[in-house]
Amino acid sequence: MSTSITVRRFLDNQDVEYTTVPVAAGEQGTLVSQGGRIPLNSIARAVILKDIRGMVMAVLPSTHRLNLEALNHQLHRRLQPATPEDYRGVFADCVLKLLPALGEAYGFETIIDDSLLDHDFVYLFSGNPGELVRVTGADFQLLHSNAWYGNTFSQISDDPRAKPAAAPAAEPVTSIASMRQRIERLTELPAMPTLAQKIIQLNANPYAHAEDLAKLIERDPSLSAQIVRYAQSPLYGYQGKVISVRQAISRVLGYDMVMNIALGIAATRPFKLPAEGPLGLNAFWRHATYSAALAQALCSAVPRSLRPRPGMAYLAALLHNFGFLLLGHLFPREFAVLHNAVRQEPGTPVLELEQRLLGTTHMEIGAWLMESWNMPQEVIISQREHHNPDYNGVHANYAQVVALADAMLKGHDMGDAASDDIPESILSAVGLQEEQALAVLSRTLEGSDDLESMARLLVA
Repeated sequence: MSTSITVRRFLDNQDVEYTTVPVAAGEQGTLVSQGGRIPLNSIARAVILKDIRGMVMAVLPSTHRLNLEALNHQLHRRLQPATPEDYRGVFADCVLKLLPALGEAYGFETIIDDSLLDHDFVYLFSGNPGELVRVTGADFQLLHSNAWYGNTFSQISDDPRAKPAAAPAAEPVTSIASMRQRIERLTELPAMPTLAQKIIQLNANPYAHAEDLAKLIERDPSLSAQIVRYAQSPLYGYQGKVISVRQAISRVLGYDMVMNIALGIAATRPFKLPAEGPLGLNAFWRHATYSAALAQALCSAVPRSLRPRPGMAYLAALLHNFGFLLLGHLFPREFAVLHNAVRQEPGTPVLELEQRLLGTTHMEIGAWLMESWNMPQEVIISQREHHNPDYNGVHANYAQVVALADAMLKGHDMGDAASDDIPESILSAVGLQEEQALAVLSRTLEGSDDLESMARLLVA
């Protein structure tokens, strides 16, 4: 028999490399391929569970057993093992004892034991005997971009000392010292995406003009569509029709604004998080889009002597929480723990949770990458200081406008500001009255339909 058609179609549509590996049973329950024994802890198995909210697929190493109590605590569910009759129809092309650990392929909400992320290769049951599917550890995570992750809901099944763990609150998966050491030991950070590099180079060219920028952006159809859509937003009040990047530059947004929008989008595109949840990609881009638009709009109300450049303020706000993206990219296990803690303790400030669990913050991590990429100092300062209302150093006006936008958006259930109270110190620093700031917020929210559409485009 061959790999289930659902699995093959899903893997082909995700555009990941995979290999089908013929296997046979070896001694003491091992599996053997032509390349030798396959480590059992790198083989992912699926367990189907259910409650009144529906079915869930738990994915854990074949060497582990499920701790249902801990899993229910983590997900705030009342899951119980499902019966084959519950899911037989879903897996019609599979042997039910060999279910593929690909929840998204079959429409299941999925939670994964993140010890599987430690392997260079992960093996999946293909749905039929005598064969496994092999993918890289990175692609395994990519295939589960909307999954939950955790490390408390399974234990090694053949360890007599392993006992079902009492369901704890979110625990750090690594000590603070260890986390800092891992950061310090990193010798190679993610490279700046090629398109972002080209935009930076163009920005540094004193002879570059609008036609050069339009040609560069038009090489990327998705980015072009985003720029054109943004130019048509009611935020700019342009009454005509914008059908090209050139028109967006010349008629509505201007060279600097388009440059900064394009740079922000291009820089963040390769970094992916799970889509759902308070730190997921949907929430990230919704907050970033509103924050950028509001920060830019606030610039027009700030007195000229204190006013940040609107395009640069937009870029600083769009990227100010980039540290979450980098944390999820470099340290997915730690990000999963933080994400779970934010879900479980929505009233606790994110900074407090980060310090407790990681010993560092998304501001430090984001600024660290922005510096390595030689991004503008205004962006770096905004990364590092947007939670510091007392900062008054270089480029403070950018960090202050971003912090002001964060506080106001917190009142609309967006972002990670500690409170929706607008700090008087920031209003004073940027020369605004609270009534002025709230009026700008009101005008910005009038374009919410377009901002929501922009956020959805950026997630895709």
